[in-house]
Amino acid sequence: MISWGPFAIQTGLLAVIAAALTAIAAVHLMARAAGGSNDSHAKEAAELLQNAAFIALIVWKFGHVLFAPAVVWERPSALLLLSGGTREAFVAMLVAGVYLVVRLRRRAIPIRLFLDLAAFGAVLAVIVYAAIDWNYGKPTSLPWGISLSDPEFRYHPVSVYTMLAAAFVALLLWMRRGQAGTGELYRAGSIYMGLGLLAVSFGAVPKPAVLLLSSDQWWAIALAGIGIVSSTLSHNKAEGR
Repeated sequence: MISWGPFAIQTGLLAVIAAALTAIAAVHLMARAAGGSNDSHAKEAAELLQNAAFIALIVWKFGHVLFAPAVVWERPSALLLLSGGTREAFVAMLVAGVYLVVRLRRRAIPIRLFLDLAAFGAVLAVIVYAAIDWNYGKPTSLPWGISLSDPEFRYHPVSVYTMLAAAFVALLLWMRRGQAGTGELYRAGSIYMGLGLLAVSFGAVPKPAVLLLSSDQWWAIALAGIGIVSSTLSHNKAEGR
């Protein structure tokens, strides 16, 4: 919880809001940088992503009302204090996804352009989220380990690892901004961000394993796998296979 005078806001909520705003700004930046024949579509795609982010944030923040509507009349003040969890986040992504699918089809915006812009925004959002919602990992003897209350015990700075991995991917995507609209940014972002998050996970606090790996590691592998499969399919299509 972060307090400022009489005002207070949950760190997690602040991180989500800041990450969403950063993603919106990054998408608009990449849309302007893309330019060329995709200029009008890039601007429209950026606007749609902005709207989708706002919709997802609202649904995530107040989504608990869908599962416990009694809170509206029993504890109305809780509407401002409570934030969504994993269940609400899933609903938020589903609603935002449906909105995007409908609007993208109506405006005939190329899906590859949309995915390229979204990839850059997502990577920048990861940096901001990790910087605000700070996390420490397993104990370590490495010199860059961070101490908490006892200076003799050091822990992996997981948030720093995450920010460094995302910053590398963001720089890579920005250097390839001229390829926006080809799907290359989305594919590269998925592969390198997935591998980066997988590497970071080995320094994080261990979570319950599912088939030898944690859920975070499976998500990272899935992200990298999506990029690899997409790259393979694109390469095969280009060669007429």
